Amino acid sequence: MDYLDEISEGNQDLACDLIEMFIKQVPIFTEQLDDLYKNGDFILLSKLAHKIKSSVAMMGISELTTDMKTLEFIAKEGKEVEKYPIFISKFKTISNEAINELNDILIKLK
Repeated sequence: MDYLDEISEGNQDLACDLIEMFIKQVPIFTEQLDDLYKNGDFILLSKLAHKIKSSVAMMGISELTTDMKTLEFIAKEGKEVEKYPIFISKFKTISNEAINELNDILIKLK
């Protein structure tokens, strides 16, 4: 929440908008991660990991930021393919936990 406060400069409406956008993006990101991995489209998987990295960084989820950065680089090269499901699974677990916490924050902000 500290990082989100810093980005929004204390503007609660902006913070709420950013949280709501993240919450809406997670299911889309999850579906895209699964589809791109299943289809072996690792270049697009790399690009998606880059996009996700920015979103999770904005929410201050540093563990996922690091994971998505790693996935971005290894998928770009098509290396260590056996690790991709681990990163995808971690994204699903941690982002869903974050959504629960962010929904609680939204209630307090509104």
